Amino acid sequence: MLPINKKNGPCDPISSNCVIWQGPDLDCVDICYGDSISAVIAALCDELLIVQSGSGSGAGLLINQINQTSLIGGPATTETELIQLIINNMPYNSGNGSGSGHGKLWDCEDTLQCTLGVPECYMTANGNMTNPSTIGTILTELMLEHCSQTTQRIAIVESLQDTNNQLIDIKKKPTGEPNPVLQSVYVDKNSTRELPIASLVNKIEVAYGKTADNVGTEEDVNSLLSITPSNPLPLASPLDSRTGFVPRIIENPTSIAQALDTAMRLIVDLRTAVEKLQIDNGAGGILSRMVNINTFYAVGPSCVAATTNATTSTNCVDLWNESGLQFDQAVRAYTAPVAESSYELATNTWYALCPGTGARAQYLGGPTGTSVAPFWSATVETCVGG
Repeated sequence: MLPINKKNGPCDPISSNCVIWQGPDLDCVDICYGDSISAVIAALCDELLIVQSGSGSGAGLLINQINQTSLIGGPATTETELIQLIINNMPYNSGNGSGSGHGKLWDCEDTLQCTLGVPECYMTANGNMTNPSTIGTILTELMLEHCSQTTQRIAIVESLQDTNNQLIDIKKKPTGEPNPVLQSVYVDKNSTRELPIASLVNKIEVAYGKTADNVGTEEDVNSLLSITPSNPLPLASPLDSRTGFVPRIIENPTSIAQALDTAMRLIVDLRTAVEKLQIDNGAGGILSRMVNINTFYAVGPSCVAATTNATTSTNCVDLWNESGLQFDQAVRAYTAPVAESSYELATNTWYALCPGTGARAQYLGGPTGTSVAPFWSATVETCVGG
């Protein structure tokens, strides 16, 4: 099928072999859904030839084999009579013309209920369609789609027109400034607005001033970084009157530099004081808890009394010595981590490991006791003789 009539405009030549029949299968003429239009036309022509060849035997329409019982006014004996009989019995011919048909009138609703095949591509695009669908459903879907496309097309045209008008207005505006001025700007992180660079410089100046006030002046920082001892610390003198390394501690620092200056002086002062204590008292001047922080002892005038007191947790206390060993006979013991006589254990008192089920020993040192080791009696597990 090649279109050759070009009076109404250019036509695209399309072969009838490429046009597909999408109607229902027609067994009476051997036409199937999906056949080419060429095959459909050929089949129809074959049937038309049979009809035109007459009703004789071997070909044509066999009148005697057609059931005419439902037709009024028959029977017909020729093709012409049969065609006229069918026309007379058509529903729309009832009450009109010369026919004698019967039944209800054929109206628009009957036409809308007729079915047509629907292309697979259209069914994919429109989920409301089935194959086949009624003419009414197909027309409704086509009209709705047309309305939707028309609305979209109008909106697109209006949008394009607005864009075109904006472009025309932009082209009418003069480009550039008559006397352009180059200005440096920065983006403010809080408001995300572009501000003149002068605002940034002002903020930097304010921030620098605040930082200088908090950190301290350049002189304060240089003084802090240049601290060097000139002589040993005079530990015997008060902090606010010492000379040399610490002329005077700043009591109320007003900047980070002054605070660090004071902290460094105090740290060095404390370290030096500890070193002096170690020199004066030896390495053993630093005391440790006897055994560990979870070990406690109870005191009593006798072994039995100390054992009894150890059964009550409120009577248990820490003991301290230089080695940290339990009842170490080689070193003195104290009730506080200070190696001073006022904290040393009482002479000849007994101490029992809490809760009274472990080691016991008698302290032999103390203010009136022995001045040389051993400072403890031999350790016992049970009390013998009191």
